[in-house]
Amino acid sequence: MMHTAIKYGNCNAVIQRGCPIETILRALGGKWKGIIISALYHEPHFYNALHRDIPGISRKTLTEQLNDLISLQIVQREEMDDYQNKVKYALTPKGKTIYPMIQEMTQIINTSS
Repeated sequence: MMHTAIKYGNCNAVIQRGCPIETILRALGGKWKGIIISALYHEPHFYNALHRDIPGISRKTLTEQLNDLISLQIVQREEMDDYQNKVKYALTPKGKTIYPMIQEMTQIINTSS
């Protein structure tokens, strides 16, 4: 589940300026959100296909992470109007802008070690 905003109280100005960064890292952090964003970047997925494409994630965790990403307006959920009531997940335009930033940060971290 998504964490609530950090309350620093009487912290100094340096920490307060870091608050937006901490909020972003907390919102997108964890083991699965980056993997989900990566999987959806190239094409939308139906729920079961997304679950199959991410080995090791439980259905409960996938649902929770998708709900967090939907609330952040990074992922959109579309119910299909067929007899199976399938649900398709895709990145929003906002979500599509996040993936290249994640890739760039990964390259920076990998080249600095």
